[in-house]
Amino acid sequence: MKVLAAALLALLLVLCCSPSEAHLDGVPTTCCFSYHPRRVPPSLILSAYTTSSNCAQPGVILVTKKKELCADPRQPWVQERLRRFQSLQN
Repeated sequence: MKVLAAALLALLLVLCCSPSEAHLDGVPTTCCFSYHPRRVPPSLILSAYTTSSNCAQPGVILVTKKKELCADPRQPWVQERLRRFQSLQN
């Protein structure tokens, strides 16, 4: 029983910290419903972009080699990572 509860809790945590797809007007949009709790080292981030203004709360998607993480755009470290990738695109 404890193993089942632990497995369900782990699954819930993964779902809460992952970006979700919302379909507004037939166009898929990535939205964040919770934020990754820790800083992500710059060396692990392949790209970064902001979520759509159609999302309920703002977010920055950090794309790593293994997964996409939602980050709080109000955090200074997130703003720094986003600026880095926006300057690379220009």
